[in-house]
Amino acid sequence: MRGNTVSLVASLAGYGVKLPTLAVAEAAPVIFVARDGSPMLLDADKGVMLDAITPARSGTHIQILASGLGRVTPEWPTGVAAPLEHAPRVAGNVRVYLDRTPVEVTRAELAPGYVGFYLVEITIPKISNYGPAELYLDVDGASSNRVRVYIEP
Repeated sequence: MRGNTVSLVASLAGYGVKLPTLAVAEAAPVIFVARDGSPMLLDADKGVMLDAITPARSGTHIQILASGLGRVTPEWPTGVAAPLEHAPRVAGNVRVYLDRTPVEVTRAELAPGYVGFYLVEITIPKISNYGPAELYLDVDGASSNRVRVYIEP
């Protein structure tokens, strides 16, 4: 979809209902969270979900499951699962912040085998402040929700 706005019309029992015009953004990033509010973060090496009991460790790679990161290259059709190999990469500039400090993004692409999911992988730097930390991502100036990640040495 391209343009600044989109108009929607819904049909209910044969009657058309015009909905308010919606603004369209290049990116509107969101980090997925579970029902309990914990973020969808995975240890990239072990494939386990990260939480307070299973924290991230300095020097490891974690994967962030997200949506709304915008266009990819090469272009990929909406509603089609991403390929398992050579997934299209996010076209925009993806940055990730841990306690407002930028961290290395090792990849940002469509999540292989999924529809509408993106996978962003980062390296947790060696840090001195262990415990809970705020994590969020930014795509070309559009920021995501803030989530909590637990980090241990």
